[in-house]
Amino acid sequence: MRTRRRASLPVFQRCLIVTVALVLAIGIPGLSLTSAQTPAPACAPLASATPAPGAMPAPVIPAVEVPENAIPVTMGYVPVSIYAPVFVAFEKGYFAERGLDVTLESLAGGSDMVLLTATGDFDLGIGGIGPAYWNAASQGLGVRIIAPGHAEGSPVATPLMISKVACESGSIASVADLRGKRVAVNAPGATELWLDTALRTGGLAIGDVDLQFLSFPDAVVALESGAIDAAMIGEPLATKAEQDGFAVRLLADFPVQDIQPTMIFGNGQWLADNPEAAAGFIAAYLRAARDLTENFNDPLNLAIIEKYTQVPPALIAGSVKPVYSTDGAIDVAGIALLQTFFRNRGQLDYDEDLDPASLVDTQYVDRANQLLGE
Repeated sequence: MRTRRRASLPVFQRCLIVTVALVLAIGIPGLSLTSAQTPAPACAPLASATPAPGAMPAPVIPAVEVPENAIPVTMGYVPVSIYAPVFVAFEKGYFAERGLDVTLESLAGGSDMVLLTATGDFDLGIGGIGPAYWNAASQGLGVRIIAPGHAEGSPVATPLMISKVACESGSIASVADLRGKRVAVNAPGATELWLDTALRTGGLAIGDVDLQFLSFPDAVVALESGAIDAAMIGEPLATKAEQDGFAVRLLADFPVQDIQPTMIFGNGQWLADNPEAAAGFIAAYLRAARDLTENFNDPLNLAIIEKYTQVPPALIAGSVKPVYSTDGAIDVAGIALLQTFFRNRGQLDYDEDLDPASLVDTQYVDRANQLLGE
């Protein structure tokens, strides 16, 4: 047996491409939205998401013993809290218990995740199913979706925010007031769908605003300075922006709960050569997802997430949490909605829509559930 710590853990202050929503005006079925005027924001932190911060326990993360004959697995990830099951499974030894010697490779953003998985630099990756994934799939690069990542709860973990000054002055009192204003998302593609869905609750669409692209941390600064008028901000930065007095949630909830915007995907050749290792990886991941679903704020979980994200445990504990599929069910209909949205945004390089079901391989989730049952 040998002890190791092989995860790449740079200090990281960005949140990831967090996901997507629905376009009713282009005829996408699936989510019911309302065009009713949204109520004025309270200009105060979301009470249920921001308890008074305090000292959090700091448990020691135990070392993990990896079997000498463990199968090596390299996974790419972005160090943000929505990918907590990967961090928890690694640090609690769930991967090692499945006979896997996992190396986690950190990326500053998710744009290269699909390409690096397709080329075999990563055996597995976790990230958004955005235009990059669809365009790669259309070229037959052999990247297969094998398990879900996260979804949104209610309220959402990626709210639509405005500056506290704009809220208190009344210059922006509802979503409808954003017509023609500068509104930011973190990257082209994924979070645009979230923004579009949020805007539709106020009778607008993404084409009715001056769309900007800023990282989540930069968007908070831009809100404070008045450089932009609104932004989609991912947790835990949304809660931090509230606690710092910079921003408030103009819209804390909107109907995107039925979409899984992130997935675990694998290199097709590696999956074919290592089916049991892939199933063992997913079993460990689902076990960690169950841990987090049962008690996300367990002090050990928070310490692990802090190690990867450099976000203080009290802030993680006070943030709105993502939702994880504890049985690994993949929502193919939600994946199809993403393709349609990106198609109508002109972000896809191919003409004929792909069959989403053809990109999903459920055998690894099925086997993982068998392993967990055993």
